[in-house]
Amino acid sequence: MNKILALMFTGLMVITITSCNNDDDQPDVTSIKGSITLDNEATWAQWVDSGEVQVTLFPAFSLNPPAGWGEVPDDFFGPSVPGGLYAIGAPFNAQNPVVLQYVPGQSTYEYDIEVEPGTYSALAVGFRHDFVVDPTLRTATLGVHWNNENQVSHGIEIKANIGGGNIISLFEFPAPTEISVSAGEQKVINFKADFDFVLAWYR
Repeated sequence: MNKILALMFTGLMVITITSCNNDDDQPDVTSIKGSITLDNEATWAQWVDSGEVQVTLFPAFSLNPPAGWGEVPDDFFGPSVPGGLYAIGAPFNAQNPVVLQYVPGQSTYEYDIEVEPGTYSALAVGFRHDFVVDPTLRTATLGVHWNNENQVSHGIEIKANIGGGNIISLFEFPAPTEISVSAGEQKVINFKADFDFVLAWYR
């Protein structure tokens, strides 16, 4: 009887140790999450059938190969083509963006993006228009994270060459803040956006 009890106890110990090891082997989730406070959310009601509000994260900025969101120098895309500040590559989560669902009267929305450890150039929320074909105009950036969660920045600087060497700025806002995420970290980032930006972007 003592031998049987001893064997049962040993078996329980093995199961317990194995169970603990399996828990330890589970990787921690690495994510960026938080809340977005949306100004002029009532405007969304007029646009809700025209597209999606997506939360996207952009990889580290690079000119070669083009990727991420950052400062693009003059002439990068050709002679006399002014540079600016904007995304030049697809979002990290382009295939699976966080899509916010319109709720009448709601101005704060939660998001959660599972990521790989590393550096990211921009976290943004944008309205992606279903009926705009031009990829450079299709998404209106409602807001970006820029280390100031109480004020809105659209994170872009877009310039136009109007001829005769004259360059004008069409939009000029503070740049997004670069984000670094460690393995297993759940980084919380809250920021503001403004839906009324669609009125300027799609005019």
